[in-house]
Amino acid sequence: MKQFSLLIFLLFISLSLSQAQEKAAMASISGKVLEASSAYPVIGATVFLPELNIGVITDFDGEYRLPNLPAGSYKLQCSYLGFSTQTVENISLAEGQSFQLDFSLKEEALAQDEVVIEAKQIRNTANALLTIKRQSSQVLDGVSAAEIKKTGDNDAAAAMRRITGVTVEGGKYVYVRGLSDRYSKTTLNGAEIPSLDPNRNSVQMDLFPANLIDNILVYKSFSPQLYGDFTGGYIDIETKDFPERFSINASLSTSYHTIASFNPNLNSYAGSSTDPLGFDDGLRQLPSTIPNIEEGQLPEFEPNSSASFNAADAQQIAAASRSFANNWEQSGRSRFLNSRASFSIGNQKKLFGKPLGFIASLSYSQQASGYTNGNYGIYELGGNSQSTNRLTSQLQLEEQLGQDETLWGAMLGASYKLNKNNQLRLTVLRNQSATSTARYAEGTKFRDDPDDVFISQSWRFLERSLSSYQLGGKHFIPKWKNLEIKWQSAYSLSAQDEPDLRYFTYRYRPDQDRYFLKLSSDNSPSRFYREMNENTWSNRVDLSLPYKQWNGLSAKLMAGASYNRKARVFRENRIVFQQSGIVAFNGNLTDYFAEDQLVQYDAGENQWANNGQGLYADSDIDLQNSYDAQQDVLGLYLMTELPLSKKLRLITGLRMEQTSLSMLSLDPALQAIDSLHLDQSSPLLKNLDLLPALSLNYELNDKMKLRFAYSRTLARPSFRELAPYTNFDVDGGYLLAGNPNLQRSLADNIDLRYEFYPSFAELISLTGFFKQFYNPIERTFNPTAPNSEITFRNVEEAQIIGLELELRKNLGFIAAPLKDFSLAANFAYIYSATKIDPLELAEIRATVADAKDSRPMFGQSPYSANFLLAYKNDYGTEANLVFNVIGPRISLIVRGGTPNVYEQPVPLLGFNLAQELGKGFRLSLRANNLLGSRYRESLDYKGQEYFIQRYDLGRSFSLGVNYRFNRAAE
Repeated sequence: MKQFSLLIFLLFISLSLSQAQEKAAMASISGKVLEASSAYPVIGATVFLPELNIGVITDFDGEYRLPNLPAGSYKLQCSYLGFSTQTVENISLAEGQSFQLDFSLKEEALAQDEVVIEAKQIRNTANALLTIKRQSSQVLDGVSAAEIKKTGDNDAAAAMRRITGVTVEGGKYVYVRGLSDRYSKTTLNGAEIPSLDPNRNSVQMDLFPANLIDNILVYKSFSPQLYGDFTGGYIDIETKDFPERFSINASLSTSYHTIASFNPNLNSYAGSSTDPLGFDDGLRQLPSTIPNIEEGQLPEFEPNSSASFNAADAQQIAAASRSFANNWEQSGRSRFLNSRASFSIGNQKKLFGKPLGFIASLSYSQQASGYTNGNYGIYELGGNSQSTNRLTSQLQLEEQLGQDETLWGAMLGASYKLNKNNQLRLTVLRNQSATSTARYAEGTKFRDDPDDVFISQSWRFLERSLSSYQLGGKHFIPKWKNLEIKWQSAYSLSAQDEPDLRYFTYRYRPDQDRYFLKLSSDNSPSRFYREMNENTWSNRVDLSLPYKQWNGLSAKLMAGASYNRKARVFRENRIVFQQSGIVAFNGNLTDYFAEDQLVQYDAGENQWANNGQGLYADSDIDLQNSYDAQQDVLGLYLMTELPLSKKLRLITGLRMEQTSLSMLSLDPALQAIDSLHLDQSSPLLKNLDLLPALSLNYELNDKMKLRFAYSRTLARPSFRELAPYTNFDVDGGYLLAGNPNLQRSLADNIDLRYEFYPSFAELISLTGFFKQFYNPIERTFNPTAPNSEITFRNVEEAQIIGLELELRKNLGFIAAPLKDFSLAANFAYIYSATKIDPLELAEIRATVADAKDSRPMFGQSPYSANFLLAYKNDYGTEANLVFNVIGPRISLIVRGGTPNVYEQPVPLLGFNLAQELGKGFRLSLRANNLLGSRYRESLDYKGQEYFIQRYDLGRSFSLGVNYRFNRAAE
């Protein structure tokens, strides 16, 4: 590996030197963009070179620079919203020439002169994002496509770790400012999208491949034109925009994972032929002999001697028991290198004489991961804390896990300019994911028969998909005082299918060399079938009317309406295999489920053969676990952006949201309970909320800004939290119970931010924030339940206070040779406290008398830090050192006085190296988790750490090539 790394490094050095010789003769264009009326610099204007399909935006001095241009003839376009577009043609560049060109833009009405090429603001670079951030009326952070490319992140979840105050849980759920995903809102191009998790309200961010993303914006303060159901952050994923000219972008990469690649011992099992395409081909579907959840259940097994014996029922049970594939084996399988590929094509043409821009994009990845040295444990406090110095071990397992994941995404976007004042946009997106997981664990179950070896195996396939169809328009009406109208209608469908999730637990007694099942304390062999479909219809219209305030300064009045409907269908079916009589088990699962081990029906005798001895399938269905749900939210808002002076701007307004949430369980008994409001005509949750917002932005000077924001927002309970049923959480190992009496939470939010922009590409910002929650929803143990059961309750209040620091700085100020180096870093410190439910607190204090009455909010990290040291020269060489870490956070609330489980910090260090090769090619090398960090969940008791779960994450090394082609202007 060391020799390989050295070879790659020398290759990059040689390529860099060759590129330096080639690019020494490159030309450049630079200049300044000014307002014609005042000669003030225009900040954020787009300067675009159509022949090469490249562009830049002007800095705080109105300056721009286009380096590394080959000799030739060009035309240059300069555009900015509210100003006429200027085009300079026939610019002739010689080798090595530095060409100076300034623009003087004239202000005009919002309706722009129509040009041959539609001018668009560049938004997907770090500098463009800083401009968006500076000009925004809200407290805003984000990450651009260019930054994602630097860090080498593969999906939206990984990219969002780089944003100040943002952490990611489980590789997919986003926490903003330490608040769990319930307090975040995710939209796609401003449209609401459905969830993909039956237990959460949030969107799984790992489902969005990086190459489909232009920007990810995180609004941390509320403004009335935004949806009101967020408190931590409002996340908007902006998909790729179409290019100005014909463009092709293709990339291919392969990576070596130190644990998964070429490891013949990594767990696996036989899947379907279409698993590599992200979906099951029907191999795992529920057999037709098994009734679906609406049709009922399998009959009860009755022996021949029973008075209730029924021949038809016996035949049905026998047929059902034989209808499942005998696929209970796991085996080691060597995986090849992980791989990723993407392709996009875009252009802008004329349709009926009007500009039509389009882009089509496709991405595909296959990733293998896992571990062979994992540990899993359960501990509890055996007595009271005063007399007990150690926790009692209940379970100790050694784990092996193999996982294969497929993710592909496709997108088609089009924009059509009807005329200079009217534009339509269409976006169609489809993402598909499948994850196949095989787990084997063995160890000691101390609570019973500690001399036995306890063995647990599971086979899991999780299929997820998201389809979104968005149509929107933007219209300027000069005759109506330059009124701007934006509208959007979007329909999205998500599905999560978990077919044939299998569990098998058994024992081995070494002194007798005997395998056996202990059904009195362990679960029977089980097959789960879970399916969730959720669709969202999102509609909104926004009006913006410019006007002049009393001193003639430009102001804006805004109003709008939105209507969102979200509907979910969730079904769960479970089949367990029971034993009638004695069934032989030698530790081989295939032998255990062999044909001669299953019950047989003797049609000639109209009774069970062998007196009914054998394995048989049995329905273990709880109808309350399946439900339909619907949520309707109507929103109206009115707001204004009003300059009180040239330096001070007020943004204030009010949003109204009316919510109706209904649920319908498949359990007839629950449908009859009026108090639970489980019918569609009597909503389970009905609220009318008024959400005010006020912001003050003060320009200290042209490089410094001070922001203050106050707002009220809300958080609604999820469908699962309200659903009145209890099911076993297969990931957490506990019962999860809904609570139909939950109410929505309210929060008052205060933000204060100082921003300093030393230059166009640099930033220093410091933010303080405070949030007061009323009736927050917290996970809590149910002390009245006989088993370990987690439920959801409204607690009285909670508070969160924090600081955020962000720095982006070129290092040339230290010494001139460092001008090609830049530093980007951010740090967040967050303190939170939420009251513990009184019933739970009483149970805790029964064993820990001095226990506190509050704890950190679930999933909240006290700190997060990101660091990026970047190098980029004029010869196409880029290098980035990337670091990320978050503080410990509660991952599991434990019953009684046993301390809660915390996910411990996992410091991640990565290195990326890239080199432009000329003619559109780019070579890249990436290394991840160079520190070799392990995943750890543990709890602390009297200074001693007890590990709940830990395993190696492994390192990965990837090599990739990218090709980009841009057609010259016609």
